[in-house]
Amino acid sequence: MSLSSVITVIPTFFNNLGIIDYDSIITHINNQINNNIKDIVILGTTSEAPTLNIDERINLAKKIFTTFGKYINIIVGLGGNNTIEMLKELEIIQDYAHYLMISQPSYNKPSQEGIFQHFNYLITHSKIPIIIYNIPSRCGVNIEPITIKRIYDIKNNIYAIKEASGNLEQVMQIMEYCPNLKIYSGDDALVLPILSIGGVGVISVVSNVVPSLMLDLTKNYINGNFKESINIFYKVRPLIKLCFIETNPVPVKYIISKIHNQNSLENVRLPLVKLLNDSKNKINMLNLIN
Repeated sequence: MSLSSVITVIPTFFNNLGIIDYDSIITHINNQINNNIKDIVILGTTSEAPTLNIDERINLAKKIFTTFGKYINIIVGLGGNNTIEMLKELEIIQDYAHYLMISQPSYNKPSQEGIFQHFNYLITHSKIPIIIYNIPSRCGVNIEPITIKRIYDIKNNIYAIKEASGNLEQVMQIMEYCPNLKIYSGDDALVLPILSIGGVGVISVVSNVVPSLMLDLTKNYINGNFKESINIFYKVRPLIKLCFIETNPVPVKYIISKIHNQNSLENVRLPLVKLLNDSKNKINMLNLIN
C-alpha cells in the first residue's frame, strides 16, 4: 500500500482530567478522511507520544487501527532512548499498524554507529514497512546521509524517510545515496523546496487544519502546476508560521479547539502547557479560524 503526498500527524486529545479523549480523536480522523486524507501518523511528535505511557500508546494504536485500519493507512510512531524496551513495544504495536515510523534515540546522543545499530536492532524484528524519522532538533543528533544509506540497506522494508533536519543539502545527499527511498518533508515550511529536489510530499502538522489545501499544494506541484502550487503555499504559509509559534503541538491544538469551539481540545500534558495569551492573540488577529 503506497502512501499519498500528504500524511497528517494526528494530535492526541485529552479531556479536562488529562485522560485520552478517544471520541475527539476519532471525530478528528473522520474529518481528515472526509477531506481526502488517506494516510495518518499516530504516536508522533504532534501526538505527544513521550507523555503517554506504554499502555496508553498500545491502547491508542489498537483503537485507531481497529476503527480505521480498513479505510486508511495507519503509521505508528516509535521513539525513545532505550532500544531494548523499544523492541518490546515494537513487537506488540506492529500488529496495529500498516507502517512504523522510527526516530533516532533522544537524549543519549549516540554516534553514527550507535544510531545504525539502534535501527538495525529494531528493523530486523519488524514485519511491516518502516519510515525513518530524522528529527535532530528533538533528539540532539542528526542521522547523517551515509548512515541513512546503511539503514536503508539493512532490509528491503524501508519505505520512506521523514526528513526534518531542515538541511536541503542533506536531502539531496540522501537522494543521491538512496534514489529509490521516498523522501517526505518533516517540516511544512519546507515542503516546496523538498518537492523541488525530488521529495514526494509532507508528513504534516498543518494538514490537521487545512488538509484539502495541503493536498492541492502537493498534487499541483507533482502534476507540474508549479505556479498554482506556489500560490497555495503562500496562502498557507501564515498558518504554517502560527502552527509553530510555540512548541508543536500546542498551537495547532489551540487552533483546532477554536475551529470546533471545544476548549478541551487544546489540553496538553506537562511538560507542555497551553498557548500563551500573546500567541493566541496573534492567531485570532489573523482570522485563520472562525
